[in-house]
Amino acid sequence: MNLRQDAGFLATTAGSLPFVATHPDVFLDLSLTFDSLHKTVDKIVTVPFLRNFIDTMCIFCGFPAEGAMTAHMLYILERFFDESAAYSVPIGGTCEMGNTLVRGLEKFGGKIQLNAHVDEIMVENGRAVGVRLKNGKIVKARKAVVSNATPFDTVKMLGNKQELPEGVAKWKDALGKLPRHGAIMHLFLAIDAEGLDLSHIEDPAHLVVQDWGRSLQDSQNLCSFFIPSLLDKSLCPEGKHVIHVYSSGGEPYEPWEKLTPGSEEYEAYKEKRAVILWEAVERCIPDVRERLEFSIIGSPLAHEAFLRRDRGTYGMAWAAGTSAPYAGFLEKILPFPFPNFKTPVDGLLRCGDSCFPGIGTPSAAASGAICANTMNGVGKHIDMLHEASLRDPMYKFLDPGPLANLYRPFVEGMTPSPELNVESMQSAE
Repeated sequence: MNLRQDAGFLATTAGSLPFVATHPDVFLDLSLTFDSLHKTVDKIVTVPFLRNFIDTMCIFCGFPAEGAMTAHMLYILERFFDESAAYSVPIGGTCEMGNTLVRGLEKFGGKIQLNAHVDEIMVENGRAVGVRLKNGKIVKARKAVVSNATPFDTVKMLGNKQELPEGVAKWKDALGKLPRHGAIMHLFLAIDAEGLDLSHIEDPAHLVVQDWGRSLQDSQNLCSFFIPSLLDKSLCPEGKHVIHVYSSGGEPYEPWEKLTPGSEEYEAYKEKRAVILWEAVERCIPDVRERLEFSIIGSPLAHEAFLRRDRGTYGMAWAAGTSAPYAGFLEKILPFPFPNFKTPVDGLLRCGDSCFPGIGTPSAAASGAICANTMNGVGKHIDMLHEASLRDPMYKFLDPGPLANLYRPFVEGMTPSPELNVESMQSAE
């Protein structure tokens, strides 16, 4: 919430200066903090099981320790072993997170439009001016077009028919060829829980590793299952349970692209690749297949079709410690890769799991916040942080403090983004 991708971050993060001033050793660790975790692990962790365990915890960032951001993982690991730590789920299901965001959007005059697939990002005179939907409708942007799609899907939506600014072709080529993770296999189950004793289960979430000697990025080696109805009875009728099982994000796409959805070969291959997911649940509920009332398998082709993820990818394989493609001056001089949401097309920004801080719902949400911060003036950003810090004591850390006001005269008139002439544009559609 404090970060932005311009020099204004000096003001919005000013609240940390008193701590830094009294803990100068922070600077000595700064480069490692945003670098790959394995550099720290290799220095201090020698027990093989612990090294494997750390790799396992990192896998949901898309990488083992080598490639995972140190700051990201230390934050998680510290809280993982807190005595008050508990597994939490949104009441009513994960969809309630989306519903909450929609309520916030509408509260401030925004509008969400579903079933509106974008066919092309429209560019006129070098500036992104809106989008053309697949149904032919045009939605004009009054401030900017922000793409939450993967980089691979974003460059496809720019197309090749329109005249694009100089350098965009090279940028499109580089972005479209960035390394990516594989997909995820999913298994969704609804079972009859009559007479089922799950009192031995202390946690609704389970992580299953078949072989610690094999890669944890192998989707046939590591998977998880989650029974949210153990905590939230509103998710299904009484006497039933719902279960979500999923693999690591390493399911290879190549065998799937040869198959036709709905064909016998496709259905048979789905069943074959899902065996490992069934076996994971059977460790906890041996007769789960006999209790089955509904099941569906999600394949990389389903990921691609329904989530509009190129090749069904889990996300971009952007390892910590690597520079963002086409990084600007600010990104190059800082000790960590700032969110690379700017593009060579004026008025076109990016956010999502292919930007800093990376993969996963919290990280993707953070990238959207940083993008929004940068699109607004520094003074407005400081005021927002101060207001948020007063809502609850737990948010006090957001307040940039009185030091921020020292910067205010210098940054008040700063253009929110070097690539955005905000004076000539209005608020986003």
